[in-house]
Amino acid sequence: MKSQVKEISKRFKTAQIGLRDILSIIDVTLDDHIGEQATLYPYEVFEGLNELIDRTTHGTRIERFRPRECRQPFHTFELHTKNGEVLGYLNMVYLSKPIPCYYLVYAEIMVRFRGRGLGNNILKAYKEFAENEKAVALLDNIIPPGDPTYTIYAKLGWKPVEELVGDSAIDGKGHYMVFIPSSIKTRNLKAGLLKVLIKVRKKRPIIDMYDNESMVQRTIGEFQSLYKALECLFTKELLSKTSTPLMRFMFTKFVTKVLGFRRRIATLLGYTGGESLEQISISGQIKALTIQPYSLWTPMEDKARVWGNEEIMRSLPETLKKKPTSCIEALPVYKRPYLLSSTGRKRTRDYLNLKISDLLELGFDPTKLRAFHHEGTDYIFERVSAGFVASIEKKRRFLQKIGERVSGMRFRSAMVQINPPLVILQERGNSYVLRRRVDGIHLDEALHQLRTSPLLKEMNRAVGIDRAILATVHEITDRLLKVFGPKRLQVIDDLVFFVPWDLERNDPKVIVDISSVTLRDIWLT
Repeated sequence: MKSQVKEISKRFKTAQIGLRDILSIIDVTLDDHIGEQATLYPYEVFEGLNELIDRTTHGTRIERFRPRECRQPFHTFELHTKNGEVLGYLNMVYLSKPIPCYYLVYAEIMVRFRGRGLGNNILKAYKEFAENEKAVALLDNIIPPGDPTYTIYAKLGWKPVEELVGDSAIDGKGHYMVFIPSSIKTRNLKAGLLKVLIKVRKKRPIIDMYDNESMVQRTIGEFQSLYKALECLFTKELLSKTSTPLMRFMFTKFVTKVLGFRRRIATLLGYTGGESLEQISISGQIKALTIQPYSLWTPMEDKARVWGNEEIMRSLPETLKKKPTSCIEALPVYKRPYLLSSTGRKRTRDYLNLKISDLLELGFDPTKLRAFHHEGTDYIFERVSAGFVASIEKKRRFLQKIGERVSGMRFRSAMVQINPPLVILQERGNSYVLRRRVDGIHLDEALHQLRTSPLLKEMNRAVGIDRAILATVHEITDRLLKVFGPKRLQVIDDLVFFVPWDLERNDPKVIVDISSVTLRDIWLT
């Protein structure tokens, strides 16, 4: 183990990779090894990393850029290291009327550099810029009240806009804060600020669209840089046309992150695909690698952790509880409609020996879900990132409350049922969630099948099954918001809906009559 750590540490130091790329490699490929066990291999592979981050932080400078293209409206501040790497940025748009105003659209500091004063520095620069330009500075504070940085704006002299224009003018729509420079001599500031707020609200959809495009451009650039860094890290193997488990693991994680990002941007407001992920060119040699989607490395004295439903835990095989990774990863892949239709071919695949090219073709990692039959009941194991375990626990508690208040109720004839996480297992940096298998599929997959499957498209177009499913989901979501209040909006948005489905025939299980399309059941997980 120690020899492997030394080897990888040496790779980082001799590969001539910048600090930003080193951190990106750790975050994207080794993120499951960061947490309570801070020394968990292989996060410890770069000795003196915190000291290097500190030195880099002290050497940053802020650069300002005007809108760079006719379709890019943002004035931008960027935090640069001495070597020119970007650690954070701030986007703002300029509104000249009715009063000069710079509206802060988005600001971000690279995760590993947060908490070191960089966010404070870039916001100070924004304030000083507004002062010099004799313009109002405006932003919508979306930081949750419980976040340690929630008061950052107030400490810098920002005020809730309600103090200047009154509560009725905002009416609960946003958490706008304003900074009024001493250089501004406008007589009727309140009236001008009200008009600016109205203008910002009208322009928000367009601003958000440009912000999404900017984010996609930046992320693609980050993926491109990360891919080149990984090639540098494994130059020896690439030249000799060999591979190691660690190399396959890192490139597999990289590709699954890219695919996850591709799925997310499909839902972005105004995003049309103008910035294609095809810009991230992956070589044939990397595509030919056999995937390694889970960690194989066990730190010294690392033991499996298992918790959850005590009755089910007691019934699980001892081998599975002691060595969950090897046991779960040996289970059969859970068969889903995506596996039958995504390639357009009805054929049997060896899902235990997938290549990275297969992941790119499928668009997701099918090995994340494993079928498990135990004591007469069908279950599913899902491999998840360790970073999601806390949110899964939070969701489990919320699902219990839903079960007490909403489970068993009917919405458009569909009975709501909950399917909470039952057991969580962790080992070797891998985390698994056990749930009962339901007689249905994920909402997004159901909608995709209804809208793209040659056998289902016409039926769906004729009777509107997708519309009926979405109407049911929206009705349930509205009910949950009424029962639990808007403070629970985020956790409600994170709920996953499963709809009834015949997996063997790849058909929706719906009731169609002359007047409507209805479901018998719908599950929340």
